[in-house]
Amino acid sequence: MRWLIISLMLISTVFAQSAKVRFFMGDVTFKANAFAANWQPVKLKAELPQGSLIKTGNEAVCEIEFSDGSVTRLLENSLLEIKTMPNPQNSDGELLTNLGKFFFYFKKRFLGKVKVRSAVGVAAIRGTQFYVIDRPMETSVWVKEGSVEFGDPGFQNTVTISPGFKSKITSEGQPSAPQPLTQQELAELEMVSEGIPSAETEEPVKEKPQQPEEQAKKGTGKHPAQEQPPAPQPEAVKTPATKTGPKKLRTGLALGAVTIDNQIYNQIGLRPEFSIGKLGVSLDLTLYLDQKGNIRKENWDSFKDIIEKIYYVRWAQRGDPFYLKVGAIDNYRLGFGLLMNRYSNTVEYPSVIRTGMEIGLKRGPYAFDGMLNNFSEMLSGGGLFAGRLAYNPWGTLQIGLSVIYDRNQYKGLKDRDGDGIPDLLDDFPDNKNEALDSDGDGIPDSKDFDRDGDGFTDNKELLIETFGPDGANLYNEQDSVLLKPAPFDIDKAKEKSQLAFALDASYPILSFKYLKLTTYAQYAKYPYNGAWGITFPGFWAKFAFINAYAEYRVFGKGFLPEYFNTTYELERATYKTAKDSTKQIVPYTKRNYLNDFVTERLRGYVVGADFNLWDFVILGAEYQNMSRASVHFRTLRATLDLNTTFIPKINRAGAYYYQNNAIDLFKKTEGTILGYRIEYEISPSASLLLDFRQTYRDVNGDGKISGSNETVKTTQIQTVMRF
Repeated sequence: MRWLIISLMLISTVFAQSAKVRFFMGDVTFKANAFAANWQPVKLKAELPQGSLIKTGNEAVCEIEFSDGSVTRLLENSLLEIKTMPNPQNSDGELLTNLGKFFFYFKKRFLGKVKVRSAVGVAAIRGTQFYVIDRPMETSVWVKEGSVEFGDPGFQNTVTISPGFKSKITSEGQPSAPQPLTQQELAELEMVSEGIPSAETEEPVKEKPQQPEEQAKKGTGKHPAQEQPPAPQPEAVKTPATKTGPKKLRTGLALGAVTIDNQIYNQIGLRPEFSIGKLGVSLDLTLYLDQKGNIRKENWDSFKDIIEKIYYVRWAQRGDPFYLKVGAIDNYRLGFGLLMNRYSNTVEYPSVIRTGMEIGLKRGPYAFDGMLNNFSEMLSGGGLFAGRLAYNPWGTLQIGLSVIYDRNQYKGLKDRDGDGIPDLLDDFPDNKNEALDSDGDGIPDSKDFDRDGDGFTDNKELLIETFGPDGANLYNEQDSVLLKPAPFDIDKAKEKSQLAFALDASYPILSFKYLKLTTYAQYAKYPYNGAWGITFPGFWAKFAFINAYAEYRVFGKGFLPEYFNTTYELERATYKTAKDSTKQIVPYTKRNYLNDFVTERLRGYVVGADFNLWDFVILGAEYQNMSRASVHFRTLRATLDLNTTFIPKINRAGAYYYQNNAIDLFKKTEGTILGYRIEYEISPSASLLLDFRQTYRDVNGDGKISGSNETVKTTQIQTVMRF
């Protein structure tokens, strides 16, 4: 193995058995050791024991402080392991980096050694600040203060790096001759070290004040050591060399184009994000300009639009004793997912913005999780509500009860003017007072003297209203008046809601460091049509880098699983051509679909797995096959995400495909979604983002997806600047 070892002379008496998280922002998780099954979100001031692994996600940062005040800062997409904690009994310590970017500040007062390892070389230092960029087959060291002796694994070939210089070592094991840092690199080094004190001017260590014995007897306890204020969040190469001061505020500017309702808009967006303790806030202050330079008013013309500028407000993390998030909801799941799995209220974002809520509570053996899809929909007579109450009656045996209620599935149809008439059936979709134009002349029936367009006045009420009593004499209709029927009203529709509940039980069979195996069973029912579904047995396993699951399923007539899924907001209400002679287009709910198409009792299975290959490639796949005779329903999910740390100039890369409960797999349906996302670095402070998503809408209700008007493509091309 090739190592980078940075040896530091430290006073052994100043170290304790744990480090502390002094600041973090974004997606930062940790494991207590390399064999722990799951990554857990970090908490401010949390103690990290020896053996801990800390990982940062996209646009995330974490600072770890040792007891003498030395600091390690992890930038985005980085992984650090505290292999051995320096302490009075063992003054030698060891930190392991595994791809990413790290800034280290170690003080001068050393006696023992601390090793910082990556994959490629060895360095020895005394009291310094330095920057490590750990890439596959190559490690670079940039020195800000102090000096670093840098060499091969056997430390046979070394160089000394002075402040303002850099060197790198590859798999060949020969360190490069030190070179001066460029102005851009010096600016980056200054930025990533923002908020770190100078090693040359550090203050002597002060003893912590001791609590008087008399106060201890009164139960006041010890005075905690005073916390240092959190440093500003640095960004790696993608941030400009500007100082922002010690704030926990991050923002970016997005310039580009986006497709909304098949129309291209220029986009100018400011997206600030900040966190204070457990509170996190992200805003989306975006303007969409058409080709004439006019602002898209639909995003700014109501109080609801102002609320939608909050992308999310979060308190704590899911799994904490109390968790609350308002705004965007992604990948939401209840229990073991027989009813609700991977639900998202952002499937049409930014064309349709929904502000929802997640809540979580834990107390003793009880736990509750709840979700609301959209506050504005709830206020207008709709809303999707979901909740699960879990209880541990004995040991690790858990029983859960889930209830999901969609008050009005027709709220999934677009209704711009809010008059209850879907836009597709509304002759005046932007006028809440009018909806009918029988002859198609652009004049509402209520204001048209000749409503059926046959050349004769037929609106007696309007004639009298306009000309007084004598207006009745102007009525001269010769034939029967042929008018459109009253349009479909979302709010007055019958069978508009959907209710479902589920009962689940789970028990861990195996629970080892290297292997976890849980068995579970589920029962679910749709009370309105009496349909039911059973999963038994079900197994979930975690081993090495794989999460895998498998279930055997039996469903009664009229039941399909994962009813509330990723594409539910697209499927909950659609359109269908009426079977009668009128051939009119009528709204059609997912509840109607169950009754019309799931006409057999089904049996089958679902298998799936997620692979995290050393944080290098993350793959996900799921396949379900439910069938009986000639009736088949299949589900396919496939995802691919790359850790782009090792790819020059690429900040993000991923793709996905999802099709749920399809009769014909790979045939376009409203339950199909696909897309990809790539971000390319243009400069240290700017990148080009391409975000593409494709969904489908059966506009004419013929049961087929055809034509460009039934394929909804959402493309965002942005220049993103972060500062």
